[in-house]
Amino acid sequence: LNTRSMRPKQWYQRRVRGPNIELVRDPVQYGLVEEVGQITDSVEALSAKLNESMGKLRNLESNKKALEEDIAIKTNSLNIDQSQCLRLRKTLVWRSYRPATMFTATSVTSRHQPLIL
Repeated sequence: LNTRSMRPKQWYQRRVRGPNIELVRDPVQYGLVEEVGQITDSVEALSAKLNESMGKLRNLESNKKALEEDIAIKTNSLNIDQSQCLRLRKTLVWRSYRPATMFTATSVTSRHQPLIL
């Protein structure tokens, strides 16, 4: 915390606990109490946001590590494919593939109507 945000709290503590204690409830006292409360609330809210952000950061770092491991595995797989499998593929003879034509069953009496089974 910076010193500027601590001033109202220090002023408040001096008025309440220090030497020459003032037993007055005046607008300045109420203002200091309100300002200290606002600063305390702000610090708590910021602390909660910091904790939430730190949790998200840990989650992102975990995801990054998992992605880096996946990339390393895939890079290794590509290297294996290029160094070992590519030589084997070059030696294979590839023939063109033609799918068989489909024939429909027709009845004996009528050659133009398909047989319904």
